[in-house]
Amino acid sequence: MFGKLREGFSMKVEGLQLNRPDLHEIAADVGVGTRDVLFSNGVLSIYNTSQKCQEIIDDNALITFVAMAVDASPEQFSDLEVIKEEPRVIEFDFDDEDED
Repeated sequence: MFGKLREGFSMKVEGLQLNRPDLHEIAADVGVGTRDVLFSNGVLSIYNTSQKCQEIIDDNALITFVAMAVDASPEQFSDLEVIKEEPRVIEFDFDDEDED
């Protein structure tokens, strides 16, 4: 029913408000698609969807690359955690009753 769920990493971001151009810059620098980088409630999530990103992760350099992409200090990024995408179920209400 669902495609392959993405896996990646999340990290807390302190002292920065990342916007869309920042997220696009991060995606380009770590070699993933723009849809694979999300920022919400002070948490940055990056889904590992490319060989380049895997090499960065293998070198334990993800936070360094992110910090360089947005011209920030690596100390502003903390609590690196492994994440797995959760499937989203969209529910539709097919009520056939007319509401007149």
